Amino acid sequence: MADLRARFESFREERERARLEHAAGLAADFGVARIDAEYGDVTSGDALPALRADAAAASFERERELRTRFALGVAQAALASQLAETDAHIDSRRRAGAEPEELDELRSERIALRSRCLARLGFPSSRAWAEALRPGVDLARWASEASRISAQLEPALRDAQAAPGAGSSFELELPAARMRAALDFALEGLGVELERAPGLWIDPEPRAEKLPLAFAGAPRLPGDVWLAFVPQPGAAAHGALFAAAGAALHGAYTSPALPLEQRCLGDPALASGFGEVARALLREPALGAELARVDAEHFAAASRRAKLSELARTAGRVRDELALADLAPGEGAGALGPPGLLAQVGPALTSVDELRAAAFGTAFARGLRARHGREYWKVRRAGELLKELWSTGTTYTLEALARELELPPLGAEALLEAELAP
Repeated sequence: MADLRARFESFREERERARLEHAAGLAADFGVARIDAEYGDVTSGDALPALRADAAAASFERERELRTRFALGVAQAALASQLAETDAHIDSRRRAGAEPEELDELRSERIALRSRCLARLGFPSSRAWAEALRPGVDLARWASEASRISAQLEPALRDAQAAPGAGSSFELELPAARMRAALDFALEGLGVELERAPGLWIDPEPRAEKLPLAFAGAPRLPGDVWLAFVPQPGAAAHGALFAAAGAALHGAYTSPALPLEQRCLGDPALASGFGEVARALLREPALGAELARVDAEHFAAASRRAKLSELARTAGRVRDELALADLAPGEGAGALGPPGLLAQVGPALTSVDELRAAAFGTAFARGLRARHGREYWKVRRAGELLKELWSTGTTYTLEALARELELPPLGAEALLEAELAP
């Protein structure tokens, strides 16, 4: 198994670098066919029966968990390889300006192919796969939580949209030229410097095919972490940069002493959770107003409207995504909604992870405020806590971190209490 572990880590590094180069506009196409073929011992999935038997034979629960994580990582590699050609075709048609109806048809075919691939890998449905990747996360509970969030946010969102200044995007007040400086200023008081983050490469260069919103990734954890963005004005673009920076810093400060399974494999929502912790900085009225050089009440109104709108959209996706995850192997999506819907929803249940991340980010920010004061971003001890948590890599789930930090359980109750508080 040691040889396969080394091969898997090399495969993951090469494939993630190819993905990031494509997203950053450095490579014209994804170009992973060569990588997948070269690492056929990883991408074929043939090793899965032995890996599962090895996990089942583990004497201790922790060892069983780590071996199961590795088996799931190999299954993810096999799935990605089997979907690569379809993904490249969809990306090519999207970039060529294909109509939403055509892209929906292609994505529906991908959903059917994905479920067939998962069945061959031993997972009877996309839901079963999602549950395997998120042990201990009750998807049915999150469906109920999403419905509760949607229902209770509706009147609050109407009020937020009607508040004076709520529609402001701050494109003049948060210019593209000051985007990086705003992030550096927000992190400075915490004692976090992007330039000193281990192995972090920052790419602010605009390119024709580069993704417009900031993103992060890591071919190697730690040691080779990317933070890429295109300088853009406005609170939304700045918020995306803050979130990507939080995810990147989590990767950069991951301890190299951790085994593969606790550096690279684990909760799919973890990086986003740390991203939401960083995005919460920008949403703090005092800090956001200082960065935008506007009245704090004005900034708070716009920030509240934006966050409630985003939560409502995310909660609204959960039902459709669970329906897609429950489809039988080989079954397409059908007509779920208007053209273009399948660009927003899919069977991977990213909406559930986004709600979990939002709940963690909100609860963690409140915890820092309670422990270090209303301007916790000026307190180095808060930054030291973040670095300590980042160093644990993927050891914990978001829910486990919340318990360790004595935060409220992640869910609708704590999230709504924080967001709907006067």
